[in-house]
Amino acid sequence: MKKRYVDPFTPDLPIDSPSRFSGRVKEIDSVVDSLFQLANSKPKHTIITGDRGIGKSSVLVQVKNIAEGNLDLVTRLGIDPGENSYDFLCAWHDCATDQTPADLATGILKQLKTSLENVLGKIKFEINFAGFLTVSQKEDSTISSLSEVVDLFCSEIMKAEKEAKDKNKSGILLFFDELDRVKSGSGVATFFKLSAEKLSRDGAKHVSFFAAGITGAIQNLEEEHGSIYRTFKDVPLPRLKFSEVEQILEDGFQLASCTYENEVIEKIFKLCAGYPEPVHLLGSQILKSDLDNHLSIDDFELAKVEVVETLRRNKLISMLKKAGSGKYQKILEAMASHDNPNVPSAYISEKIGYKPNEYSTNMGSLIQRNIISSVDRGVYCFVDPLLKEYISRFGVISAKDENSSEIEA
Repeated sequence: MKKRYVDPFTPDLPIDSPSRFSGRVKEIDSVVDSLFQLANSKPKHTIITGDRGIGKSSVLVQVKNIAEGNLDLVTRLGIDPGENSYDFLCAWHDCATDQTPADLATGILKQLKTSLENVLGKIKFEINFAGFLTVSQKEDSTISSLSEVVDLFCSEIMKAEKEAKDKNKSGILLFFDELDRVKSGSGVATFFKLSAEKLSRDGAKHVSFFAAGITGAIQNLEEEHGSIYRTFKDVPLPRLKFSEVEQILEDGFQLASCTYENEVIEKIFKLCAGYPEPVHLLGSQILKSDLDNHLSIDDFELAKVEVVETLRRNKLISMLKKAGSGKYQKILEAMASHDNPNVPSAYISEKIGYKPNEYSTNMGSLIQRNIISSVDRGVYCFVDPLLKEYISRFGVISAKDENSSEIEA
């Protein structure tokens, strides 16, 4: 009988433990430098970008761990922290599609209030939430009302920074996860730009924004405010290299007291195309499929079938339907038939019988619908690499099965 074990993989949650975080040495070094600069009165606002499922939230959580004094990760990765320790006051806000600048401001300030009061003890830290309510109830959303939000927000942040300094804190870090969820044109880009400028003018040397959003998040914000690039330092997360995937799987298998065939890691890496979320999903499932504490190719095949046909089936079917009918399905079928995860447009053209300019609009729509991603000029990949496996096994949606009313472009 196989002994019960604690699952070392976390496919549905960001990795919070430094001991279970692998790879990303270059990117962690970059964000640690942002912390070092902030601790030395040179604030750098930072945004972590990358495809969905690439591990942005996990990196953001690790930044928070480091900022609050846990240097286990930087020590293990051999990164110079620059300081003996950090002791930042942190606040976290998860963004949503319908949020306005006032919502972001009040949301992060509520978290900051809680964090600060934990430091102050019985002393309460008062924030002028009524002022934000008054501004948000105004009918116009012009730059004047946005400026009021910025003024109120920066005023409260300045008060909090003073309290943090009095308690010998390294500074204040404001985390905004999934920033791309906020609609472009909502005023959020202008809010960050104006807030950063005002905090700088007012002498806030130990306050910084740390955000995360999908690739293109800054570009979307740039549509609203052209100089947003000068506000955030972009730290892009590429897909994982084989050595990084190998480390994730080796660490997890060791924690579960399992040996493995080297080909298992190679198979998982190829199927997951460098995305950490499916790596964790398959790592978790192969441990469940195993019966003898030795992970074999047969165990991998069982895990793959379970993931594609059961655990992810509904999501993958939904993605196929969302893609659209006709030419869209032909494109996906062609991409799934390619040997590699990165598919050149020349190959797609050969398979579907159209020139690239005859289906460029379709490709743009598939990117917008979050079905595929542009890797390079004329090179594409699936956003969820498991969709490739699903199509290979079950095919695409045929015209007679397609209930969508979408007309082929």
